[in-house]
Amino acid sequence: MLDAEALRKALPDLQSMPVGWKSGVTPLHAREVPREKRCAKDGGGPDGCWWHWSIGSVQYRAPGGSGGVDWYLTAYPSLKVAGTAFKNRKSGGAKGAAEVAMPRVGDESVAYAEPRAPYAEPRIAMTVRVGTVIAVMTYLDSEQNPDSAQVLLSLAQTQAKRLQQAELGRTPTAKAAG
Repeated sequence: MLDAEALRKALPDLQSMPVGWKSGVTPLHAREVPREKRCAKDGGGPDGCWWHWSIGSVQYRAPGGSGGVDWYLTAYPSLKVAGTAFKNRKSGGAKGAAEVAMPRVGDESVAYAEPRAPYAEPRIAMTVRVGTVIAVMTYLDSEQNPDSAQVLLSLAQTQAKRLQQAELGRTPTAKAAG
């Protein structure tokens, strides 16, 4: 299980991104869920407890204003809990979203294209499980870049490599191509 510091290191920093990407509105950060709010590994715990134990997020903007990508990492206390959380996310895809065929990334993955909503531009989201961590990456304003699905896949592959490195206790060094 990765703690907040390991998640922070697993998230890509700007030097890990393809050339031309810029920081977005969400700076790179991670935090622990307070112990008193966590569910126990055996399922016990306070009412409304949190199954994940640490979270991290960041946003980067694509070159030329062609959208951006939000990252959200969630670390769970075990492979079993992470696997269940992935299944729940996969079956509960966004309303009106269509599954997009993409190669598998990490241990498990799924991608959805979300249509334009009255309040938002179309987007493509990919959920990846690597060990005890689930990464949800969303390409915002995806219509701005006709290659947004391929870009998201490449970034998800890099994120999976960084998580694999972190799960092995190594410093994540994987960088996105481009």
